[in-house]
Amino acid sequence: MSMNAKFLGHSANDLFWFILPLVLPALLVRYELNFSQAGGILTMYLAVLALFSFVVGKLSDRISRKKILGYGFILASLGLASSGFAPSLTLFLVFISITAVGVSTFHPVMYAVIDDHYPNNKGQVMGLYEGFGTGAILLMFLVNGFLLNKIGVRGILVLTAIPAMIVGLQYLLGTSIPEKIKDQEQKGAKSTRGSVFGFSILLLSVIFRVFSVTAVLNFLPTIFVSFLGYQGDRASYVTAFYFAGGLAGSLIAGRISDKFNSFIILITGTILIIPSLLFFSMELPGWFYFVPVSLFGCFASACIINQNLLIGRMGKSLGKGEVFGILMGAMTITSSLSPALFGLLIDHIGYSTALILFLIPLIISSFLLIFLKSFTAAKTEVAL
Repeated sequence: MSMNAKFLGHSANDLFWFILPLVLPALLVRYELNFSQAGGILTMYLAVLALFSFVVGKLSDRISRKKILGYGFILASLGLASSGFAPSLTLFLVFISITAVGVSTFHPVMYAVIDDHYPNNKGQVMGLYEGFGTGAILLMFLVNGFLLNKIGVRGILVLTAIPAMIVGLQYLLGTSIPEKIKDQEQKGAKSTRGSVFGFSILLLSVIFRVFSVTAVLNFLPTIFVSFLGYQGDRASYVTAFYFAGGLAGSLIAGRISDKFNSFIILITGTILIIPSLLFFSMELPGWFYFVPVSLFGCFASACIINQNLLIGRMGKSLGKGEVFGILMGAMTITSSLSPALFGLLIDHIGYSTALILFLIPLIISSFLLIFLKSFTAAKTEVAL
């Protein structure tokens, strides 16, 4: 499978993860929604995506990865484009649910492909892979934000769906997708209690980190308008700065991940997210806030690459597709729940206190990683 097909596929797929928040203000007007209903749409979309990530991950170890990816992209494209023409909220929900099923097929399969077929320079490949996804989201915010008032929500949804249709057809008709490596020693001898324990602790640390990161990320523009005194047009670029930092973090982490211990990078990145978020509770010059936003994106993206490298190693007792299906499902469920809790806390105890409380999961995640690194090192010494 060519590098370009893999990277462009990630770019096309990642557009679907942030298109709904982009058009949500217009959907509020179109379907006369309140904020709770709007949040419910996002939660439903992510919940369907999470559920089918589990299912697809399991299936990808048994049936053709090429067909899963190709038909998944086509399904996502048709669902999103059709949602732009939905005459009622009910049909809109049906179409975006179909979209979510299609979107769920990519990450579990492609993470497994990378983990299977790139034994050398895996970190660099993963960094480029994440960089293409982050870069596409950054470009989407800039282009679609500019075009939204010109072509409307329907036009934006159709435009965003087109790359997925092209990539889906390319996967089905032209691109060769590597299937599961034969005779992988993922089960049986390597299915030890230690590996299951390590995988579980690592997954738990990811859940705690994602809980904090996604909550703050989803509220970034609101934070800058409501609490940091930004105008609406300037605040709209805040998320773009996050993904610009994420693009840099992906490329840098990809380079160093093949030379340094992934545990060290993941622990360091998780810890450094904490001070980058603390800046948002301080009174600083307005321009300076874009620095911690960029660092926030940089550290968060660096963590994603190294968590994936470690998940692939520590989940050897399961099929590769199943491992990454579990990862994506757990991350997506967490992403659907944490913003709602963050907003609820802001309403009841205030922004600064809520932000500080949401640093606690990052601290827990760091301690879990430190414990797991020590446990893994001790286990290795015993084996020797």
